[in-house]
Formats: sequence, structure tokens, C-alpha cells
Amino acid sequence: MGNKKTSFNRFSYGQSWTDQVLDADKIWDQVKSLLDTDNATLPKTPRKPDLRLIIENTSGGQIQFKNPAGHSGDAPQDIPANGDKKAIMVMLAGATLEEQVKNAQYLYETYDLAENGLNRAFLDDLESTKLKPYLDEAYGPAPYQDQVDRLEPLNWKNQDGSHVEITPVKGQNASFGTRIPETETVFLAKFHISVKGTGTAPELIENDGINIAVSTHYKTGKVSTRPIVPSVAKGYYGEHTANIPVAIVDPFGTVKELHIQGRQTLNIKTAPAVKQKPQKP
Repeated sequence: MGNKKTSFNRFSYGQSWTDQVLDADKIWDQVKSLLDTDNATLPKTPRKPDLRLIIENTSGGQIQFKNPAGHSGDAPQDIPANGDKKAIMVMLAGATLEEQVKNAQYLYETYDLAENGLNRAFLDDLESTKLKPYLDEAYGPAPYQDQVDRLEPLNWKNQDGSHVEITPVKGQNASFGTRIPETETVFLAKFHISVKGTGTAPELIENDGINIAVSTHYKTGKVSTRPIVPSVAKGYYGEHTANIPVAIVDPFGTVKELHIQGRQTLNIKTAPAVKQKPQKP
């Protein structure tokens, strides 16, 4: 057979040698550099809130259960019988607010939560996974009245123009509704790639780009990014999707322009070079 060497694909599973993978962190560094040259910040985009169901422990004893989402591992959720924090927070299942409202209403009425609070029948079904179609997560402890006071009427407009109106339902021992929408730093990276034919003018490839959300850890201050495809972003940001800032990026990941609605376009010619992080030996 000889000493012929065999080359192996060093890319990850599902990625061919023709794939181009760009680093969202590096794209954000360039956007931040553009903003810094103009002493500007990226405007925040409102994000659709999720529905919350808040249930108080009125059993008279401490209650333990596992978070169905598994975020706490094997550690139980301990809900005391006394004190300020004796309620649980439930995040409802459902891709839309309408589905979440329907599931909250089902739990609220089926287990008479307004009257009974956190009761045995509800907990038994929670632990048996019977409630999996209706809720994604349950955790605590939390202060009941403080959390209920944060529920506000919501009038959310989807990107297709349809409206969702939600009025909080508040009972003595259980309530559900939404909070005021939080805002998020996000921009749309659009990739300008043109194809030129024989003797023709270059034609720009049609593409929706990809949204990049930027988060700062509340404790460490570390900045992180996450890509969100436009079809998903429409559900997150509703009508506000149309106002998300747009970064024009070339095929090699270089940001050329930054468009922010209502202000002058920032372009790479005015921005200082982004300092590259030293490579580890």
C-alpha cells in the first residue's frame, strides 16, 4: 500500500470544507468600534415577554419538588411555609403568548390555584410529568405579592400586524400574566455578496442575514453574543424587528457599515482598527 497519507476533514460534524464560519464576537467588536468613534450606543430593542404563573404555598408546611427544566440538577426546590418567599414561579409551555395564556388558564382553573394555592394535586401531577404539555419550568422560592405587582397589561404587536392583548389575572393565592417587555441589544448582520456573470453587472445575493444579540453578565460583566435567525427573531421582537440596526458585513467577516434608524450611517472608513486578541501559544 506504500506510505500514502490519507487526509481527514477537520471540520465539525455537518460542516463541509466549503463552509465559511464567522465569529459573532469579532463582528460585535467591529460594530462596537464603529459606535465608539461616534460616541454612540446601539439602541435597545423590546423583546416579547413570556407568561408567568405565580403560586403561593398555603399548605402550612415546607414543600419540595424538582424543577421540570432540570436547571437545578438533582437539587430540590425548597418552598418554605412561612416568611416573605413562599411562592413558586411557573414558566408556561407554548411558542406563542396565546398558547401560554391557554395553558396558564388550564392550570389555574383545573387545580383551583386561586383558592388552594400550591396544593398536593398540582405537585403530584408536576412530579409525574403529567403537566409537561402545559409548563416548561417551575422554580422558587419567590415573594408572592412582589412578583404579582410586577405583572402589567400587555399590548404586543407582532411583525405581521396582529395584536396580542393580555390582562393579568390576580387571585388571592395564584396569579398569571406578563411583565413589561425587557429590552435587548441586538443587530442584524447582512452579508453583501455579489455574483458577476459573463459581461454582466454584479448582482447582490438576496439573503436575510442573521441577528446577533449581545448580552452582559449581570455579575461578571462579561460580554457574550448569540446568533438568532430572522424567522425566530420575528417572534422575539414583533413589530420592533423592522427597527433593529443593520451591520453590512463582507464575506470575510469585516463590518463595512452600520445603519441605525434615524441617524447617519457609520462606515468602516471612520473607525479605528480593532485590536486583535493575542493568540495563546
